[in-house]
Amino acid sequence: MRLAVEAIDPGTPVRSILLGLVETVASAERMDVDLLAPHLMAYGRVLDFDAQWELGADVMSTLVSYIQPGEHADVATDANMRLGYCHRMLGRLDEAAAAYGAAAHIAAASGDLVKVLRARVADAKLAMARGNLPDAEAILDEAIARAEANRLPAMRAIALHDRAAVAYARGDYEGAVSLAYDALRDTEDPTARDRVLADIAATFTQLGVRSAARDALLVLAATAQEQYTRWMSAINLMELASLDGMELVFEQYRRELARAVLPPDLAASFQFSAGQGYRLLGRHDAARGAFQRAITIALRHRFNQIVFQAEESLAELDRGEQFAAAAAASVPSSVRTVAHAMGELRELAGIDR
Repeated sequence: MRLAVEAIDPGTPVRSILLGLVETVASAERMDVDLLAPHLMAYGRVLDFDAQWELGADVMSTLVSYIQPGEHADVATDANMRLGYCHRMLGRLDEAAAAYGAAAHIAAASGDLVKVLRARVADAKLAMARGNLPDAEAILDEAIARAEANRLPAMRAIALHDRAAVAYARGDYEGAVSLAYDALRDTEDPTARDRVLADIAATFTQLGVRSAARDALLVLAATAQEQYTRWMSAINLMELASLDGMELVFEQYRRELARAVLPPDLAASFQFSAGQGYRLLGRHDAARGAFQRAITIALRHRFNQIVFQAEESLAELDRGEQFAAAAAASVPSSVRTVAHAMGELRELAGIDR
């Protein structure tokens, strides 16, 4: 087993994790959940980064089968939550619900309200995946109320962020902005803050308030913890530039992104967004080339939605259909404070427009 692990590319994060697991197994006098669980949980997280959810579910289900919940409540809860997440990402919603239910039961038995509420938030994600927005809304409102009553601001922020996602799905963009901003104020984890800020930017874009969206995206492009988020923000800034007819700015972002070694999903999204931008700017030949590149990447990796969107855009070009950006909208009074806060964040980060 050691030889197989050592054969893995030394630059791959999973190699060091599996070597640690092998060392633990080799040196342990007996198999102990306390020794093995940290390695297996870390392995599960790495598999998540590579979207290997089938293998991740297998690892977590193996871990769950060996845990005695009464003796290892924390590990049992976390492993079931991770197992539920893998099932959810694979579209196995009933299996995900069972895992989340087990996590909630174990957490409740051990008196861990935070993990009970995390499981409830996961239940709301399942309700959203099933298209049951009223159920998701009710679950999250209950979780928010319980977090408030028990003075758990970080947990309340997690539930608020998902509640904003429900509002967005309903088309209530002003409500989504307000809820996400409320979540942002109590979100402490830097990566989680980046996600909330990205959602605020996306929602302002839907509202047509492109100035506030740009402010949020500029902050993310410069300061986000994960390179993936910085790239995604740059793609969105490129889109905004084309919507506002700012061809030089659009081209600046496009060239920077073209030089980057993007992961496949972002590479496909980038080419599709570049095609849309070229089309808005009246550069139809360049748009066709970008759409065709998007299709090539998407077909290779089975990103079917992008294939469909790019093929439809090519067909519209061939039909000579007009494509114009909607005018930027003024800031609704209900989210004026949030829009102002985005500008302040940009200024605090020392970023010029």
